[in-house]
Amino acid sequence: MRQKKLILHFRKYLPVFLLGFLSFFVNYHYGFIGVMPMDNFVLYNGGYKILNGYIPFTDYWLVTGPLLDYLNALIFYINGVSWNSYIIHSSLFNLIISIATYILFTDLGLNKKFSLIYSLFYSLLFYPVVGTPFVDHHSTFFLILSFYFFIFAINKNRYKYLISVPFLFCLSFLSKQTPAAYGLLIISPLITAFLFHNKNHIFLKLIFLVLGTIISILFLISFFYLTNININNFYEQYILYAKTLGDFRFSNYEFDLINLFLKFKFISILIGFLIIILLKTFRKKNSISSNLIIITSISLSCLLIFHQFYTLNQNYIFFLIPFMTGIGHIFYEKVFKKKFFLIFMILLCTFATAKYHLRFNEHRKFNELEKVDLSKAINAEILSQDLKGLKWITYKYPNNPEVEIANLLKVMEILKNDNSKKSLITEYQFLAAALKIHDFSPNQWHHPSVSFPTSKQKYFAKYKYFFIQNLKRNNIDVIYETSRTEKSTVEMIINKDCFFKERKTEMMIKFVIKKDCNDFR
Repeated sequence: MRQKKLILHFRKYLPVFLLGFLSFFVNYHYGFIGVMPMDNFVLYNGGYKILNGYIPFTDYWLVTGPLLDYLNALIFYINGVSWNSYIIHSSLFNLIISIATYILFTDLGLNKKFSLIYSLFYSLLFYPVVGTPFVDHHSTFFLILSFYFFIFAINKNRYKYLISVPFLFCLSFLSKQTPAAYGLLIISPLITAFLFHNKNHIFLKLIFLVLGTIISILFLISFFYLTNININNFYEQYILYAKTLGDFRFSNYEFDLINLFLKFKFISILIGFLIIILLKTFRKKNSISSNLIIITSISLSCLLIFHQFYTLNQNYIFFLIPFMTGIGHIFYEKVFKKKFFLIFMILLCTFATAKYHLRFNEHRKFNELEKVDLSKAINAEILSQDLKGLKWITYKYPNNPEVEIANLLKVMEILKNDNSKKSLITEYQFLAAALKIHDFSPNQWHHPSVSFPTSKQKYFAKYKYFFIQNLKRNNIDVIYETSRTEKSTVEMIINKDCFFKERKTEMMIKFVIKKDCNDFR
């Protein structure tokens, strides 16, 4: 009898263990292949900064979510500062979202076999496309979970799940402003509709929502108190300046339905199928919950398409294909007898998953490596033991990663031998961690006009003041900047009479600060 129970438990949880194992290691594998310096190292250095006592928005200008710096710092604290720890972080998140998707599908009535297949497809297309921790992915992760918990609440009227919705939105917003803000706008009317779905339980639903909101507020207060983040700096950098980026994109947006459809054709087709299923379920009695779940799923997909359209990064929302197919599969069988269109959806999902897996995982398109011969990659352990296992190749030196490595070794040697008080501005943000130094960089991320304002943008004067005060507060004598061109961040911000400029290597410029100039008085 006992053996039978063990066998039943084994069979019950085997899909979850299998999914967890595969979803973790598929991301772990691809996270070690190639890098995009500007993007992949940002949070690596962010975690290192937090471990060394830096405070976001005070010690460095930050336009992305502070939560990820602290999460990386936690992983580094537990497992050490290394690329291995870094990829474990994103792999764990890939594991969690994949298992959550499996649980959602089975909870809605899909059999375990298809739930496992769709969730495995999901795990291939969520985090592995970038591999490393990334602000858009983390914000989307928490946003998706908030929608999942809302669906759990709708399904079988389990109102207690509503407690988690506000808290997950809070975590999503602290990871990145969008898509969290879009999601809040979309889910609010859906929650309102759910509140009035069963008027006898409005008060009970409100209690759980209010409780979740109170927990979120208390978390925010605790977060800002424990981290010593300055609220004014947070509001100025994370809200006001970030808003100007969104305003600019909206003002230059030209809606093109055909282009939008072609760009997200597979997701659009599946949305079309879900709309057809929705229209069919409207005719059935007692289908209000089903309707709301389908509408919620469509809304989630549409808001992520909207968000993706405005991001400057590569597309990353292909995981919606297995998600939409799974939702479609669940409700298709409830309203259609013939399985012709269901088979078409499954084949479409399989084809699209294979296509984007090859393009983004195997060929590393997200990191601009799609046309690069990845076999030329070099073990980054040459640069630092912390990067052991990372196969180094970038779009900057696609044919000669040895040259890039050699240049970086020269940069590291100069930084190591310079005992002056120095600040480092670089895309290669592993350098400070590898050398075990403070970089004293006024920026978290070095993408002019996006991560910080330039002279033609609003808030540039505030940023320049922040930049110079940071240098003065830390008594910086020298600024090093990695740049292969003569254009530099330093020269965009500090007046030319305030420094001596010297190119040290092909990759690095040195700026010796003249502290008697007007900017530093």
